[in-house]
Amino acid sequence: MAKTKKDENLEDNYGNEAEAEYQGIDDFDIEEDFQPIPLIAEGYYNAAVTDVKFNSEDKTIDWSFTLNNNGGVMSDGETPIDGSTHVYRNWLPKPGDEVEMTKKGTQTKRQAKINMMHDFAEAMKITMTTPRQILEAIANSDWIGIEAQVKMGIRTWEGRTFNNVDRVAAV
Repeated sequence: MAKTKKDENLEDNYGNEAEAEYQGIDDFDIEEDFQPIPLIAEGYYNAAVTDVKFNSEDKTIDWSFTLNNNGGVMSDGETPIDGSTHVYRNWLPKPGDEVEMTKKGTQTKRQAKINMMHDFAEAMKITMTTPRQILEAIANSDWIGIEAQVKMGIRTWEGRTFNNVDRVAAV
């Protein structure tokens, strides 16, 4: 079958099929372009609550803390510490937690989660008494802007090293 002008235009625009699939993808070489995620040194940093969300899939309250007024840079020597955002999670009790024990076997998962939320609320100087009260506070953005001191740690999971929020407390 003879090529038509339409066929020639398609070849001009897309080349062969592999090249057509490559359209819109930036060129890269993972060996040359790879850079490890810059890390913040372990320690205490100034931060503020910039977002709080209820995560219905994981049954958590996800807190975003944005570091501020610290100065300095991360491990790459150029990324500023201030402005970086880190997430801390409160795990909420879910059905079945009242019968499942923690790894240490000293209490149920329900009790451990409630105790950790109690300690978090006390350290943050906020009220987290019931699911309804927590969801209302999130909806009203009651906790946005709270100044806190964040203890940053470093952890490795599945071969990847990253920063972790170990503890927070309102200032």
